Amino acid sequence: MRVAINGTELYVDVEGAGLVPDGPRMRERPVVLVLHGGPGYDHAHLKPLLGPLAATAQLVYVDHRGQGRSGRPPVATCTLEQYADDAAAVCRTLGLGRPAVLGQSFGGFVALHLALRHPEVVGRLVLVDTGATTADLAEALALLEQRHGPAARAAAARVLDGDPDPAARAAFRRLVMPAYAHPAAQALWAATMGLSTFTPEVSVHFWGRLRRGYDVRPRLGEIRAPTLVVVGEHDWLMPPSRARELAAGIPGAELLVLPDAYHFALGEQPDVFCAAVRRFLTTTPAG
Repeated sequence: MRVAINGTELYVDVEGAGLVPDGPRMRERPVVLVLHGGPGYDHAHLKPLLGPLAATAQLVYVDHRGQGRSGRPPVATCTLEQYADDAAAVCRTLGLGRPAVLGQSFGGFVALHLALRHPEVVGRLVLVDTGATTADLAEALALLEQRHGPAARAAAARVLDGDPDPAARAAFRRLVMPAYAHPAAQALWAATMGLSTFTPEVSVHFWGRLRRGYDVRPRLGEIRAPTLVVVGEHDWLMPPSRARELAAGIPGAELLVLPDAYHFALGEQPDVFCAAVRRFLTTTPAG
């Protein structure tokens, strides 16, 4: 479905029932608002990975403005603040109440802004392979070079600095994308990412213009929603140090480090990941 939100249209899809029969009555299940990674991709790459959670919760997927099947407003409006305002408007328009918000990678940046700008709509937070800042990516680039060599680092630095040259993106795909997943998970990583469209201008806009300004570390203590932070042990882009920073900064946050997992952690350790999220959704009271 498409929903008119803040001057554009957002594509929204729903997986799983919100109400299920439970003896003589209907039981309401948790709702999870899913905010996808990128920037520039869409929600489709998460569907095969999060689908098992639909047995426990109703999943509401949203394509951020300018991406996927959503509208194409001016790229200047594609900011973390606007994405968060859009997500809050989706919650209000669809009557989602106070859902759990699952943000993966770039979607975690949006989820953190949502929790800070609109705390009244966030019941719980699940932050996956993400961090509170992209102002300094020195550790990420150093880890990438250590594991995949200087050519991979140079290719990543170009894209993460917002280089619009298609040749830079091609080098990134060839040299850097394999670093996102465990060697044993490369085929699944490629297959799931292949489900998403890619909008390069949105990616270039964030990495070139907004990346150095993203830093909510000083405000993490303001977040009151119960929070689960998940990271892959070998994630180079948002390494465990970023996850520990989140868990230490958000009051009462839990931290789960998935062994032998990279930036594709929820696909590399799906059983452990889904079990942890199910437990969190069903045993942790919403904030």
